[in-house]
Amino acid sequence: MKNNEITHQLIDEKLVLEYNNVGELFLKKVNEFPDKKFIIIHGDIKEEFTYVQFKKKVFSVISYLKNKGIEKDDRISLVFHNSSEFLVLYFAGLIAGITLVPINPDMSTSEIDYIIQNSNSKMIFHTNTIKTKLNPIEKKLIDKEFISIKKIDEIELPNDDNIDFEKIDLKDIGVIIYTSGTTGNPKGVILSHLNLLSDAMSISKWFEFNQETRCLCILPLFHNNGQITTLLAPLYAGGSTVIVRGKVSLFAFWFLVNEYQITWTSVMSSILSILLSFTEERKDNSLIGILCGGQILTHSIQQKFEERFNVPIFEGYGLTETTSFSCINAYPKDKRKVGSIGKPLLTNKMSVLDEDGKEVGYDEEGEICISGYNVAVGYLGDSKLNFAFRDGWFHSGDFGRKDEGGYYYFHGRKDSLIIKGGENVYPRDIENILYLHPLIDECAVIGIPDKFLGENICAFIKIKENNQIDEKELKKFSRDKLADFKQPKEIIIINNLKNLDEIPKGPTKKILYRKLKEYYKNNYID
Repeated sequence: MKNNEITHQLIDEKLVLEYNNVGELFLKKVNEFPDKKFIIIHGDIKEEFTYVQFKKKVFSVISYLKNKGIEKDDRISLVFHNSSEFLVLYFAGLIAGITLVPINPDMSTSEIDYIIQNSNSKMIFHTNTIKTKLNPIEKKLIDKEFISIKKIDEIELPNDDNIDFEKIDLKDIGVIIYTSGTTGNPKGVILSHLNLLSDAMSISKWFEFNQETRCLCILPLFHNNGQITTLLAPLYAGGSTVIVRGKVSLFAFWFLVNEYQITWTSVMSSILSILLSFTEERKDNSLIGILCGGQILTHSIQQKFEERFNVPIFEGYGLTETTSFSCINAYPKDKRKVGSIGKPLLTNKMSVLDEDGKEVGYDEEGEICISGYNVAVGYLGDSKLNFAFRDGWFHSGDFGRKDEGGYYYFHGRKDSLIIKGGENVYPRDIENILYLHPLIDECAVIGIPDKFLGENICAFIKIKENNQIDEKELKKFSRDKLADFKQPKEIIIINNLKNLDEIPKGPTKKILYRKLKEYYKNNYID
């Protein structure tokens, strides 16, 4: 697909990017701030890199890859939790024009096998902790080289700063990120240097990042949010990033913010709920704001969090297919419209379309569609998958609306919509009300089969520790606050279950509604 054929990447405004690729951005910042801290890895042994120190490490890895026969446009898989190993390989790949395929190391052997083969990765770098898991794949794929790493220094790296680089254009592919579908195998989302740079620039400028910006990355780097929002966006301004090695314990959140004087971080709304359930209080005076996206942020959670911790939350909306965020609530905080996902970023436009692809009126519901520099090239492989990229738009599969002020509102996924007796019910509307109850720690609402109404409503609820309440009381609470057609038919308190002790979540703490549907089907349907 040629760049001039990608109509869903066009925008009306003439926006000029300062750099031709991510490597050019990085090397410019190295020249501007050579001795400034760039990366801090918090772990059992703390690692710190200035810009120039990190460049030296990255260039050694580039020479190593070249000696291994890896060339521009080749693909390599990175199977790591957050670590310096991932970061060094990530930047080495982007600077050398190699396409990176990040993979969640917690995936099953078959899932990792599928991504390696589907992406046609030439080499697979992985954490040594999953060597046993990957052994069957390595034995089967004898044409691919698997490199197990505990620390990047274990590899014998050349000491070479004189590297000949091939030209890398904005249209060249930087990353392929696999996103789970509701059915079938995950889809490989193709992100170019244009995508990565434009979204990083937009976020950086939206929040007025500068050289003093220090972001805390608590989301996985094998996902787009971690890569863009808390790594490339601060890099764009010459800032720095703190990364926790391995998996983050949220118990340490406020310690990390205070210890490293964090100014910004990015989270899922479920993380805010978890932090509210802890007794730890904020001690820093550095945190300016928190960016929140990936799932619906209920008004009650936002209000409780902001009142208790005195830090504003900026809700946004985006997908892997839009590199990261495509719209964010206004900054500074006084300009926000609470409850909105904000306005489109500098690098993209948005619209709400009906089933015929026509724009609906203000406050009318339709499908959220995005076009712009940060919209992915497309999906890897089967052209049928790319139907979502059509008529100059990426069709998100999400419902929402736009008000007269140009602010957008997210209603929910098409596949999470509950149609009860012909009435459209969004899980968010019910969850917003349930979260008002002081004893509810977490909740998630799904549609369940109903032979008369087609679908009905089931709420999974986790009660705060050392508290008790029954389904009858919770139904009475919702009855006073929700329309009759939105009343849950069933309320399942997971504290009472032996085979489900938590509301299931993915690696970014996003609630996995499909898992709840599977659980209900397996345990409650005859």
